[in-house]
Amino acid sequence: MRVQKEIELWSDSFHEGNWACAQMGVVLEQTGGKHSVRYEHGFVPVHTFSADGWTAQVTVYGSYRAWADLPEVIDDLLRWGKPDVIAFDPIEENILFVVEETAATPTGNQALQRCERQLGAALAGIPFWYLLSEYGRHVDGGVRRDSIWPTVVAFKLTTEFRIPSLVLHYSDERNPEDYSSGTGVASLFQSLTRMLANHCQDMPTLHGLESSLQEQYQDMAEFLEGQWGNQIEHLPGADLLQDTNLHHEFAQLATGDTPDTHAYRNFIHWPTRAEWLASASKAPKSSALLKHDELSLRLESDIDERCYVWSGRTGSKPQKPEMVREWVNKQERMFEKNPVSPVARFDMSVEDFPLSPTGLLHVTTGRNICYLYDRWGDVLDAVEYCFPRLKGRLDRGEDAMPAIVYVSNSLKPGRLFGDPFTGQVAAYGVIFGKRDPKPRKLLAYFPHQVHSQALTRSGNRSNKGRVIMTEMTDLLLFHAGVAVDLKVGEAI
Repeated sequence: MRVQKEIELWSDSFHEGNWACAQMGVVLEQTGGKHSVRYEHGFVPVHTFSADGWTAQVTVYGSYRAWADLPEVIDDLLRWGKPDVIAFDPIEENILFVVEETAATPTGNQALQRCERQLGAALAGIPFWYLLSEYGRHVDGGVRRDSIWPTVVAFKLTTEFRIPSLVLHYSDERNPEDYSSGTGVASLFQSLTRMLANHCQDMPTLHGLESSLQEQYQDMAEFLEGQWGNQIEHLPGADLLQDTNLHHEFAQLATGDTPDTHAYRNFIHWPTRAEWLASASKAPKSSALLKHDELSLRLESDIDERCYVWSGRTGSKPQKPEMVREWVNKQERMFEKNPVSPVARFDMSVEDFPLSPTGLLHVTTGRNICYLYDRWGDVLDAVEYCFPRLKGRLDRGEDAMPAIVYVSNSLKPGRLFGDPFTGQVAAYGVIFGKRDPKPRKLLAYFPHQVHSQALTRSGNRSNKGRVIMTEMTDLLLFHAGVAVDLKVGEAI
């Protein structure tokens, strides 16, 4: 008896959804199946896939918010950002898989700005693939290689949620950003086509994918093996990257099985400061600030005694003096809208921002984005020392927990809950242990932003930044030492 199912492929645009269906059609035809496409109303693609015993009719819906009847489960997922493709069974009201893909190699801060979509899919229990160009042409004409962080996020999420979370690469050094180079595109659509076939035959969607998943996790490990040393000084568990047992364990985790061995437990687990110093060949030390800030200075000094950093390579992007002046003035106006008690005083001025050799102004304080502390209490000690108005007002009940301090030097108003900062919070929180079995507390510090932005639009479900920050942070700290716990929504 032939089984026929109706599937909806929701996408950020018709082009992306149609492309995904076309790629699955190629895979199916290579194995003896059939694929065809027609257009309803002259513009809605409807793809028909068929093979022995099953048929799937897949309707592509482009531009999520253009449709009034957007399924609630998809609407919930979009709160974490808009992935490029979502496969949805409208009868079972079940998402089969999610795909994010990019035609350009993300570098620097951009590399993390879509990582919240990895987290959102994992929280919803949905298999996720991120298709990335491993090599990309930079504006200077040179070739850049992809960041390690999306791949690290995928490994961490697989460990925690025991579902597929994968990063697949295409292109090579001679053919940057070329979809036809590398194995990523073919590997992705072989997996998705198999999942579609499984679903249409009422089998578990991941049935028979164990070997494919193992190959994909092995490719991820090989990518990390060749790239991590170019970005950080030490990667915990790097000695396991060539271990086939590790790749097999991750395939087992992704399909919900319990691994026979447990190498994954020691992989990308960020240790205490003493353990880090014992294992790192070169531990970064404190460095001078580019722009003075009392708490940033304290964080840097703590590197020598209470915390550690994975790299000190963050660069500075100086801004035009007229833009700095405009942004400072806007921040002051927002600050005055929400007075707090005890009183906090706005004392930021254009003169605080040092002149760069090019005549622009530095807005970057230190060269580190994240600080890993053994004790949350040490973080709060530093905060209370630099901002006496908070002394005795912060919850000290979990002082013994390890912690992460994330620093964003953004000055432009309105960026607090935007890219790439929310992606960074999601990525660094996952990577450095916010959601580990023994979790770290997370403080996000914004020395040049004011608290007013965190106290508005609290009911806006579409604001992905607020969703992510609420999920991942324990405390936000703003200019003049005003703190906000987003779960409560009040200034401290």
